[in-house]
Amino acid sequence: MDKKKIKNQICCLPLVAALFAAGAATGFSQSMNTNHTELATFGGGCFWCMEAEFQRIPGVKTVASGFAGGTTPNPSYEDVCTGETGHAEVTQIEFDPQKVSYDKLLDYFWMPTTRRP
Repeated sequence: MDKKKIKNQICCLPLVAALFAAGAATGFSQSMNTNHTELATFGGGCFWCMEAEFQRIPGVKTVASGFAGGTTPNPSYEDVCTGETGHAEVTQIEFDPQKVSYDKLLDYFWMPTTRRP
């Protein structure tokens, strides 16, 4: 190789390293990170039933039930059941988007219980 070509390659090395590092710090690292999870929160009827159903889906890490909305601070389950607090029963799902998509979770949420696997 001639000296000019070697010099150009050496000058380009920091640029290549910087681009690689930038890629690793952005989307590239996210695609390699298997610990990345996302959250979905669904409201509907009995959260105990929803919790049990979503726990069976591969890719779902955790399922937590609670309340959303409403006017009563820190209501009990019994308070919410009266219908006077304005709260809805919700289920928050932590999932691995590489194993199950939000769209699939939403499809499952809307699927009649008689058709669920």
